[in-house]
Amino acid sequence: MLYNVKAGIIGLEKLGLEYAKLLKDHVKNLNLIAASGRTQKEILFAKNDLSLEYVYNDEKALFANHDIDAIFILSDTRFKADHAIQAIEAGKHVFMLNPIALNLEDAEQVRKTASSHPSQVVMCGSTIRINPVFNSLKETIDSGEYGPIKFIQIESSFVRSLQKTFTLPSGSKYLDCLLDEIDLALWLGKSEYESVNVIENGPYKICQVYDKTTLQYQFLMGLNSNNAYGSLKIFCVRARIEINNQIPHEYKVYPDTGEVLSKTAGQGTDFSFLDYMQLHHFTQCIMGNSRNRFTLDHAVESMRLALAFEKSDVLNKSVTL
Repeated sequence: MLYNVKAGIIGLEKLGLEYAKLLKDHVKNLNLIAASGRTQKEILFAKNDLSLEYVYNDEKALFANHDIDAIFILSDTRFKADHAIQAIEAGKHVFMLNPIALNLEDAEQVRKTASSHPSQVVMCGSTIRINPVFNSLKETIDSGEYGPIKFIQIESSFVRSLQKTFTLPSGSKYLDCLLDEIDLALWLGKSEYESVNVIENGPYKICQVYDKTTLQYQFLMGLNSNNAYGSLKIFCVRARIEINNQIPHEYKVYPDTGEVLSKTAGQGTDFSFLDYMQLHHFTQCIMGNSRNRFTLDHAVESMRLALAFEKSDVLNKSVTL
C-alpha cells in the first residue's frame, strides 16, 4: 500500500496552473514532483514557482519516470486521449477532466485501455458527483417520496467550476459548456435515450433529449457564455424541485400538497474546494482507502450526448442515437 503518492502533471496552461497549485499546496498524501510542458512559460513555472524535481518538455520522459505513481493530464484536449493511453500503458494511475478527447472514438479507446489495466486508478473527475448539495438532491429523488422524474431542465451556466473558468476552448461549444450539466442530468435521471434535437430560440440553443417520443431532458445553452445565472428544474410525478447557482447550497421542493420545503447541504463549499475534493478522492483511491466513484463511463456518456447535440445543430435536424 502506498503511503505517499508521487505525481506528475502534463499541461501548465491556465487550468493546469490552477490544478498544480491545488496539488502542490493542499492535497494530503500526494507529492507533486514532476511536470511536462510544451512552452517555455510552462517549463519556467514548473522549475521556478513549483520547484519540481523533474521537469520535461517531452511527455514520454514523464511516462518513463519510475519514481512517478500518478499523472494528472491537464493538456490541450487535442492531446488528452493520446497522453492518457500512453500513461496508462506505462503503468501510471491517471486523472483527467472531461472532455477526455475531441471525438467519441478516442474517448472509447481511453476507456478500453483503462479497462484493460484494472489495477490502476483511471479517473475522470466530476465535481458534480462529489458536490454535497447534489448528493442530497439525488438522495431526495432516489427516496421515491415524490415519484419518478418526468422531466429535467438545466441551463449551461448552472455548474461553476475551475474547468469552465480556466479551460482552453476545445473547438466545440457543446464540449466546453454542457458536459457538467449533462453529467448531472444523467446521474439524477434515467440514462436511456433514443434521440436528440437542437433548436435555436432567442439567446439559447435548446438541446432536447427524447426517450422514444417523450421529452426527458432539456438543456438551455446560452449563446452569451458570460451569463452567470443558471438554474436546474426537476419535475417529478408529485413535486417540482428547483435550485439556482446564486444560492448553490439550497434547493427547494414544491410538493403537489402545497407546502414548500427548503433543504441545504455543503454550506461554505465553493467550486475550488470541490475540485480539491475530487483530487483528494483520487489520491485515496490510489492508496486503497476508497473506491473509484468517477470511472470513465460518465465522461464517455456525457460526451456522447454533447457530440450528438453538435451533430443535430450542424445538420439542423433530429439525430438518433
